[in-house]
Amino acid sequence: MHKLFYLLAIALIFGTSVACTDQLSGGQANSNPPTTSPTSTPTPQPRPLTIADTISVEGEKQKITLNLYDQKGLPFTTYVPANRFIDQTVSSGEGTAVWFYALQPDSTPNKDVYVQFFFPSEVLTLEEAKEKLLESNGLFATNQWQVINRSQVQEDLYPWAKEKIIFQQKGEGDRSIVGVVFIGEYNGKAFWAVQHYPVEFGDGFEPLAGKILSNLQLRS
Repeated sequence: MHKLFYLLAIALIFGTSVACTDQLSGGQANSNPPTTSPTSTPTPQPRPLTIADTISVEGEKQKITLNLYDQKGLPFTTYVPANRFIDQTVSSGEGTAVWFYALQPDSTPNKDVYVQFFFPSEVLTLEEAKEKLLESNGLFATNQWQVINRSQVQEDLYPWAKEKIIFQQKGEGDRSIVGVVFIGEYNGKAFWAVQHYPVEFGDGFEPLAGKILSNLQLRS
């Protein structure tokens, strides 16, 4: 009887050892750890061609439609209020500029009321871009824009912007042009956007311009 129990115990131990070995090795001798394939970068989802939105003009909510602006060869996409703007792109050795001019009632562009993006050809840091804008022959001096205020506070900026410079320009008679230059960075290169309009257009233009600026998305 004791001998029988002893044989059963030996068989049980031996069987358990073989089972454990098979589980660890998958039935084969393999000392190399399993490998995993690298995780692929997810493909960005395409932006809708149109979206519905609202703006507030003098305290009143207005429904608007925004159309996707996505032009091949440009480093950005954005949304533009439908039937409110016309775009123009100019490229030169200095860089690429894209204007969104507000449309007048007769559907012609108002060249004083616009949002503009400018991407310099040369690689500029943020500090170099500010120096270029504010130097004696820079954008501000050329257009006689007087700096009113500057801010780097993130709450005052769009997500892509690092600084904004508020300006004013004296026009004919009592007419004044006001606006903002936002300085941002794209793939290690500085760029800027301009919001430009006569004072009397502010209530109607600012909410529309804000949609173009807030929906800016830079290509990776």
